[in-house]
Amino acid sequence: MKLWQIAIVTLAGVGYGLVQPGKLTYAFGQITLYVLLPGLIFEAAWHLNYRAMMRQWRAIAFLALPGVLLTALIIAGALAVVRVPFPVALLTGAILSATDPIAVVAAFKRLGAPRLLATIVESESLLNDAVAVVLYRAVLVAVLAVNLPAGAYARIAAASLAGSVFGAFVGAFAGFCVALLLRGSRGAFPQIVATLAGAYGTYLAVDTLHGSGIFATIAFGIALRYFERRWLALSIARDVDNFWNLAASAANVVVFFLVGAALDISIVAAAPVFVIATFAGVAVARFGLSSMLAPGGYPREWLDVIRVAGMRGALSLALAISLPPQTPYREAIVAATFAVAIATIVSSAFTVPPAVARVIGAAPRAM
Repeated sequence: MKLWQIAIVTLAGVGYGLVQPGKLTYAFGQITLYVLLPGLIFEAAWHLNYRAMMRQWRAIAFLALPGVLLTALIIAGALAVVRVPFPVALLTGAILSATDPIAVVAAFKRLGAPRLLATIVESESLLNDAVAVVLYRAVLVAVLAVNLPAGAYARIAAASLAGSVFGAFVGAFAGFCVALLLRGSRGAFPQIVATLAGAYGTYLAVDTLHGSGIFATIAFGIALRYFERRWLALSIARDVDNFWNLAASAANVVVFFLVGAALDISIVAAAPVFVIATFAGVAVARFGLSSMLAPGGYPREWLDVIRVAGMRGALSLALAISLPPQTPYREAIVAATFAVAIATIVSSAFTVPPAVARVIGAAPRAM
């Protein structure tokens, strides 16, 4: 999908939400987390270029690991200025630290942006989605618990880290096993069935065991593509790619419509100070993170693209909607997340294409 098409689909959803306010809000959270998200994550992981990831691992690791924590802390700091309790502010930061590059990467492919730049943006989003969910779960436990001893926070952090490692291990092992089982198979149908079963099976199984389903699906997609690449026929790989491209396009239409349809304008208007402070934190965090990459020798045009590629989307909204009813400031968090998501989706339609065009114009200096 093109960026302007995504903006139109989202605004169409907003129109539906004005007629039927809040009707799809709960459904959005469940559908996104357990129906749409595993497939979208696998599709992105399946198409990642392993060699390009290895070449740009420093930038990817920075944006996806400390970058998530820095983003969450900056947003929390902005909310603390308006006297929001720090645990609640950090929870909001964790929710909004996950970026959504779906539309941005589509623009990269259409306009012919450098492969390494596209790899940075897409890899960042895949990994920071996983890290953001881990941070979200850990902070939510702390927010809901009362009078936790100091050692409990360390145990929460350790359990979250263990869940991430467990998910990545299960996903990578499943990818290796599926690749081994499919070796010598003929036709695309077994491959498509295996990728569907693996993408959803690893996600749901690991999530049920309180691990990171996102890390599991990412690892499964990367491992399966890596091990299969040695013996998978080009024609079969093309058919599998076409299936997942079509599935991802359909899922994206549903996701962005639901993003708009689940919005309840009244809750956004009810927490203006919270929303404005969150906006400020998100903007400062994105500008700061992209600027921190400057010492790496990346062209200024690349940093401009990374700066405007920080869309917030379905995952952030699903996490906000899934907050338990007793969560302090729950309505304000949901309102701010919706406002940021809608604003970044629409603004990307105007900011990303010119930024990518400048990269292409400066191609001789690009990495």
